[in-house]
Formats: sequence, C-alpha cells, structure tokens
Amino acid sequence: MEENTFFAIISVIITASIFIIVKIVELTKFRTLLGSGKATGVIFIIIAIAEVMYLAVTLKILSPAIEVVTSLSAILLFFTFIYLNKLQNAISGMSIALGRRINVGSKIEFENKSGKIIQIGLTKTIVELEDSRIMLIPNKKFDEEVSVVTNSKIPNKKFEK
Repeated sequence: MEENTFFAIISVIITASIFIIVKIVELTKFRTLLGSGKATGVIFIIIAIAEVMYLAVTLKILSPAIEVVTSLSAILLFFTFIYLNKLQNAISGMSIALGRRINVGSKIEFENKSGKIIQIGLTKTIVELEDSRIMLIPNKKFDEEVSVVTNSKIPNKKFEK
C-alpha cells in the first residue's frame, strides 16, 4: 500500500503541474482569444476526472473503475459527435490565436464580401464589413474559404453590442 500511496502523491503533483501549465498557456498565448477560459475549463474537467479515476484504481478505492471509465468514455464520445462543429471551430480559433496569419485588424475577403477583423473568439470571428455591417464567421472557415488580404495589427478593441 505504501508504494501505491507514493504513486498517488506523484500523480497529484503531476496533475497540479499540468493545471498550472495549461493556465499559464491560456494567460499568455490565448489571452486575446475570447472563450479560451471555457476550453481550459473543459480540459481541467477531463484531467480531474482522469486523476480521480487513477487515484481510485491505484488506492483501490473504487474496484469497478473499468466500468465507470467505459461509461464516461461512451458519454464523452457521444458529446464529441454532438458538438463536433463547435470543437472544430474551437480548435481553429486556437490555431488562429497561435498563428500570425490572421490578427485583429486584418482585412479579409469571404463570400464576395470584404471587411476588417474586429474580434477573434474561440469559435467565431467578428468582421466589420465595408458597409459597416457586422458578420460572424466560424473559425474553421479561415482554413477553407477566407482570404487574408492584409495582415495589419491594431489593438484588440471590444465589440460593443
């Protein structure tokens, strides 16, 4: 039992370190990406569930852990299919935040319309068209259909409703 307790303590330390690293990445790399707190919250929940399951098996607290993990995996797979579009847009949003091709202030063309990016969110980007209308573009469209005309950086201003 002593060896299992040692591994459990090491596991908790590693998990806490991962939480800290994810939070640092969110605050440094994704600070301008609206909605990134939701994504890291989901990551924290997944890591916490995995850690609890590991501790339960290691410390022999929960003997039917395999059934619980299987059930949770099935539920996670179900929700992945339901929210696949949101997940694709969120991953694209993180890619935009990490990349340098698209920034707030970039001029773009999409569906025969031109405009300037005024805000980049986790799942969608807000563009002010030349006629002052606002268009919301799903982030996954930036890999498929959006052309970046210029890549100028301007300070990130909040979109007023």
